[in-house]
Parts: sequence; structure tokens; C-alpha cells
Amino acid sequence: MVKYHLLIVAVIVSVQAPLACAEGPTKKMNVFILAGQSNMVGWGDSLKLPEDLRNGSDRVLMFEHGKWQPLKPFKNATRSQGKFGMTEFSFGPEIAFAHGMAKAWPDETIGVVKFSVGGTSILTWKPDWSKEDADRVGQGRLGSLYKKLLAKIDQAGRDREIKIVGFLWLQGGGDMKNVAVANEYLENLKSLVAAIRKDTGVPDLPFFCGSPRRTQDPDDISDLVPQRVTGPYPAVEFVLKAQWDAQKEIPNSRTVILRDIETHPMNVHYNTAGQLMVGKLFADIYLKTSLRIGGHTPQKILAMLGAKGRDAVTDRQVAMYRRIFGFMDANNDGHHSKKEFIDDGRYLTRQARQGIFRASDANGDGIVSEEEYIENRIITDEAKAIFETMDGDDNGKLTRKEFSASEKLNGEDLAKTVFAALDSDGDGELVVPEYLRVWGRWARSGDKSLPAASK
Repeated sequence: MVKYHLLIVAVIVSVQAPLACAEGPTKKMNVFILAGQSNMVGWGDSLKLPEDLRNGSDRVLMFEHGKWQPLKPFKNATRSQGKFGMTEFSFGPEIAFAHGMAKAWPDETIGVVKFSVGGTSILTWKPDWSKEDADRVGQGRLGSLYKKLLAKIDQAGRDREIKIVGFLWLQGGGDMKNVAVANEYLENLKSLVAAIRKDTGVPDLPFFCGSPRRTQDPDDISDLVPQRVTGPYPAVEFVLKAQWDAQKEIPNSRTVILRDIETHPMNVHYNTAGQLMVGKLFADIYLKTSLRIGGHTPQKILAMLGAKGRDAVTDRQVAMYRRIFGFMDANNDGHHSKKEFIDDGRYLTRQARQGIFRASDANGDGIVSEEEYIENRIITDEAKAIFETMDGDDNGKLTRKEFSASEKLNGEDLAKTVFAALDSDGDGELVVPEYLRVWGRWARSGDKSLPAASK
């Protein structure tokens, strides 16, 4: 029995020790760009937010007033908003979105750069803006909003090292009033996304376009033939169709359907619950959609690198994982609590136990079930084994040269792109903890390539 326990302890330490510093912050902060018009500016009421969202967090930041600071409502409520009982600050979808991303990526700091102007047409956002063009909708006085957005992004990057990982767009209401402009919407949107990707140096930057739905509209409006309609928004169908078609025309993009979102009474602006829902929808789609790395889904990249997931695990391995789980389940309740695993744990460092617990707690409910533990072990053990096959000099680090030399990916360009995505701190080499952080996110994103282990 003593030998058996020693074997279990040895397995725990040898397999999980490389995670000891996995939860440390990366050098570069993951940053999302948010832009658009009034519903991106936001009509949520700060006084109706939970206290933690009102005060902000040092892991969820926003670049505002020339500096990075905890994300919280900051924009003074306007006189128009006061008519709906808003007396303090307003906010948009950034609150729920950024906190949703922080929950999904517990080892990362999330940053938001938001620049939005209410009532604006897409003509004012054109990269090749001209006053004459913007004056078609009476907005030449605003100047180039694209240049102002870029200036804010540039300033945010000078203040702190950042890695831009997404572009969220919520706009179109203003262009639903003008059929001629709405007919140009798709081409202008394509130009905007292409310019952002070029000017930020992220050629496959994920793009997400929020698009409302009327009661009579299906989610999929591929067959819609836009018609001019009566009322204040005669071009609504033209804009909605353009936003839907954008995900076909713009690589690595997704249309986020906004249906039945709560608004203020007799108003087009989303209220507090509505803004929180919109932010959640953006976060959910970002995490679930098949984002591309070098034109491929994360699951495809992992498969190219040799990942097989549950299919490569024997019943004997699963049985071993169950025994280890049970050995650490001190009260035999079938779960690992934070107190049980982190506070009262006896193996590795506290920091390492925190990292392992967060990685295993896939649904974020504060406890780790046996199946969550097994899934994390399957992902982690396979990822480490693949890492070791590429580590030519066995020094626990992967250089770009070693990664490319493994020839696991088809082509030098794809290898460079995937390496850059894995290299979250941007220092030109991969160590096991940072590699496992990104690998784990990819393995759990989109359609599961790693189904939960069965008994």
C-alpha cells in the first residue's frame, strides 16, 4: 500500500509540476477593439449594475482618459438618458463582454479599447474618409472617425504592451435611413475590417458584427431580397442583409444575431439588461465560433500538431486518472473544492495548485468534478507529449526554429502564424506553462474535439 501511494504521488508531481507558473500574467495584454454608434456607446445604467461590475477589476481594463484603468462605467449620463432615470454613468456591451472573456481566460488580463460615436454613418468610419463623402449624410464636421480610432489604439499600445485579439462592431442604425448609403454598406464594412487588420498588423484579426433582428426576421436571412420599407428606417433590410453577408465576404468573421434585446421604453437604445445581454452574446460567440489561426480552426491546428484527444486515451489511463482524483478527494464527495485542492493540498506549490484548479474548472463553478479533472488531464498530458517531441535539445523551451523544424504543420508561413499565436508573451520562445494555457483554450473552444471521458 505504501508503494502504491508513493506511485500515485509521483504521478501527480511529475505530470502536473510543469503547470507551476501557468497562471502568471502574460507580458502582453489581450485587447479587444470596440467601435460603432449609440448602442456601442451605451445606454446601460451604472446604478443598476452589481457592485463588482461598478467598481472594476485589475484583470479587466479599459483604455480611457489616456490611460489603462479598471473597466467600469465612466461616461456621464446625458440629458436624454436622464429622461429614463439614468443619473450617474452609462455603459455599453463592454462590461459583460470583457468580464465574460476574463472568466473564460482566468490566467489573462483583458483590455478594451472602445471608440464610438452615436448616430454615425459608416461613411464617417471609412479608412479613405473624405468630407465630401461624409457630407452625404451631414456628418463631414465629425472628421475621420477611423483615424481617431487608430490614434486611440496606438496610444493604448504605447502605454502598455498589448496583443489585439478581436474587433467588435455595433453600428448600422443610422444607415438604415438612407437606401443609397445602405447599398454601399457591405463594401464599406469590408474596407473597414481590412484596414483595421492591416494597420494593427493582425491580418486574421477576428471580427464580430452585431446585427439586430425584427420580429418577423429569421436568423438566417441569406434568401432576403432587400426592399425599401415604410417608416423611419426605409433601408433596414439593406443593412441587415449586408451585415449577414459580411461573415461570408470577410474571412474570420461572424455576425452576432441580436434578437429580443431589452430597450428603454419607446426607444431604440438597449437598457441595462439589454447591454449586459449584448455583451454576453458577443463573448459567447467569440468563444464558441470557429476562429481561425492561419485560416484553420483551433481544433484543426491541434489535429495537425498530432492531437487525438479522448480517442488516444486507453481505459487504463482513464482508470489511473480516476484513482489520482480519488486520492486527492479528501472528503470523498466526488468533487475537488478550492479549499480541498488549493488551500489544503499537499503537493506542488499553492501557485501551481491554483493554476491546475482553474484549468480544470471548465464551467467556472468553483469546483472540479471528476470528469472535468479527467478532461484536463487528457488535454494537458497530450499537449506536453507533443511539446516534448518538438523540443529538439530537451531544454524545456521551443524556439521558432524548433517548432518549424518539426514539420507538423503544412508550410513555413502556417508554422510561423501558429507559433505566434501560442507565444502569448511575444518573446520568441515557448515554455510549457504559456503553451499549455493557449493549447487548453483551443482544445475547449468551438466544437469539442475532446469529449468528456466516460466511465
